Amino acid sequence: MSLHLFEKLTYSEDDWYIMQDAHLKACELLGEDPVSYENADRLARIIMNLFDGGARDFQIIASIAAHREAVLDRQWATYH
Repeated sequence: MSLHLFEKLTYSEDDWYIMQDAHLKACELLGEDPVSYENADRLARIIMNLFDGGARDFQIIASIAAHREAVLDRQWATYH
C-alpha cells in the first residue's frame, strides 16, 4: 500500500472530533441517546461517508445524516 493511499484512509484527531460532534448532534436531532441508539453504527457510517465526500461542517453533516437515518428507519418500518 502506498503512503498516499494510507494517508487517505486515516483521519486526523481534528477529523475525529468533527465526526464525533456530528454524531452527537445527529442523535440529538433524531431524539436518540448516542450511547444506546440501536443504529448508532449505521449513523456513524453515514457520517463518515459524508466526511469522506468532503463535508467538514459538523452541523451540516449532522443534519444530512439525521435526515438519511430517518428515511432509512421509515423504509425499514415499511418493509418489515
